[in-house]
Amino acid sequence: MRNFLTIIGLLTYVSGQLILPADPYDLIKHEKMIYIQNNNLLQTVLRPQIHKKGNQWSLTLRSELFYNNGAPNLENMGNRLVGNGTGLFTGINISYSGKFVSFNVEPFYFTTQNKKVEDLNREGLFTQLNDVRHNGETPYVTSGLRETQFYFNYQEFGFGFSNANMWWGPGLHTSLTMTNNTTGFPHLMMGTIGEKRYRNVGFNIRYVFSQLDKTENNPNYTALVGTVTFYTEPIITIGLNRNMLSSDRSNGKEVSKFDAATILFRQSINIKDTYQTLAAYFTLDFPKSGLKVFFELGTTDRWQDWTDFLNYPDHGIGSIFGFRQYGPFNNQKLVMGFEYARLVQSSFWEKRPTPNWYGNPLFDYSTYDGRRWAAHSGSDSDDFFIYFGYQSDQWSFIPVLNYERHGVLYTRPAEVKMEVRLDFRYTYKEYHFNIFFEREWLEHAGFVPNKWRIGNVIWFGVERDLTALFAKKVSNFRKTSNE
Repeated sequence: MRNFLTIIGLLTYVSGQLILPADPYDLIKHEKMIYIQNNNLLQTVLRPQIHKKGNQWSLTLRSELFYNNGAPNLENMGNRLVGNGTGLFTGINISYSGKFVSFNVEPFYFTTQNKKVEDLNREGLFTQLNDVRHNGETPYVTSGLRETQFYFNYQEFGFGFSNANMWWGPGLHTSLTMTNNTTGFPHLMMGTIGEKRYRNVGFNIRYVFSQLDKTENNPNYTALVGTVTFYTEPIITIGLNRNMLSSDRSNGKEVSKFDAATILFRQSINIKDTYQTLAAYFTLDFPKSGLKVFFELGTTDRWQDWTDFLNYPDHGIGSIFGFRQYGPFNNQKLVMGFEYARLVQSSFWEKRPTPNWYGNPLFDYSTYDGRRWAAHSGSDSDDFFIYFGYQSDQWSFIPVLNYERHGVLYTRPAEVKMEVRLDFRYTYKEYHFNIFFEREWLEHAGFVPNKWRIGNVIWFGVERDLTALFAKKVSNFRKTSNE
């Protein structure tokens, strides 16, 4: 033990996380700091990724208290299912970034009263929205290791195992193919664990394979995602992602893990039951002005039929576009932005069957542990998100307006959800506090005309950075041991 602590004491330490997580909770803060300092810009399209190198440790403790008087609520919360009633989360995050090994682990405990709520009796595609009480336990309790990553690496290349959430795409609020909207699933990862640069070009590429053990029918998941960044003026990032779900049984026969893992690279594999999506990303960064403009375009299962695409260009198409502006109106403490996601069915849906995003029931509509791992708004939806606020080194206040619709092109009235959020954060020494309030209105709830449902969520959290304190304790221990 003494030798272990001595080794740690010899390592340098930093404040804050070494690994930029999928969770967009601190993304605005992180990007703003990079823009204002105008130093080595870190692309955030693919997360998690290591952004601080060389024998460094990070240790943080976080506790959160939730109160929700409505249906299950909040998107992009990972393991935390914010059900009706009170809830409590606590976790301690330990990260290390070394020359040959990097890891992150977070022991956690979460409980929520998860009281019963009215079942809106939605059907099929719309049964997997975040406001559905999938788990009937009262209270609901879970614990274990979350955000676990362990990689063998050299420079920026590595391979290893993880159950950490992932985020693929330039958006802050949503993405077409991968978000942290649900529990992170165990997976094998090979590729870059941070951006690799050659002169003024940076690239990031990853291969992921998993069996989704908390999804109906336990499908296999295979994905290849990559980005290329040109550090010109402006900075240009182009990315591409292809991911596929495949059944572990097809044509009545068991599918081997090797065939499922290599399905993206071998056209001859006979796996009948599959669902795949393809998405491309395009981002422009203007560090001097603090502006990021982004666009994401994707298509569903029929993307290989180019004739279909030429005749019906919006057939199975999804898109996200928006911007983030740091320091608008010549005030470096202001932030603003918006994004709009559109996964609405083709305008030709009445004349020709149109594939829905996340529409395959064999794979439980692209869900894991009861919630979608991609865009939380789900099939035949659109989602508008806008914010404007103040952010300094000590405190921030960012109000948000969110407008979301489900079942947009059905003959019945679409569900319309509007949310107003108030996000306040304050930093005192190594302590980071947050108070979050959200009020939600759902019109035509369950697609019943003029039926309303209203709910409120309050979230209080405190995080303590223990890195410096831990290093000090180790240093004192070494001094005492040497005396």
